[in-house]
Amino acid sequence: MISESNKTSPFFKFESLRIYHKSVDFSNAIVTLSNHCQTEAHHRLVGMFVTEATQITSNIIEGSSLPKNEFADQLQKSKSCIGRCVALCTLAQKQHLIDETQETDIRNELMELTKMIGALILSFQKHESASNFDL
Repeated sequence: MISESNKTSPFFKFESLRIYHKSVDFSNAIVTLSNHCQTEAHHRLVGMFVTEATQITSNIIEGSSLPKNEFADQLQKSKSCIGRCVALCTLAQKQHLIDETQETDIRNELMELTKMIGALILSFQKHESASNFDL
């Protein structure tokens, strides 16, 4: 096993992105909800939630190898997935799969992901406008 101090830079470009790691952590948290499913309906609900959560990460991975404008498009798709996760979170709370505290925690994570994605998109736009600046 390689020690932490001997690790080299990641082979996959997306692994150097904080948003990638944050989205993986979020997906992992949603996957753990399946441990609390008592009914088939809850399993289906969590399954949809896991699909949307992991799609956030997938869009980040796909976009990271593309030009910045196309990466921004993939990040916008991630934001759409986040919106669907908000709805699924609300439904999970209404179905008593999660409590109000868990709902608040999940929504806070989704807000943080949204802010991080927005900041990354904005950085692309700033970089692009600076590159197009003529004297």
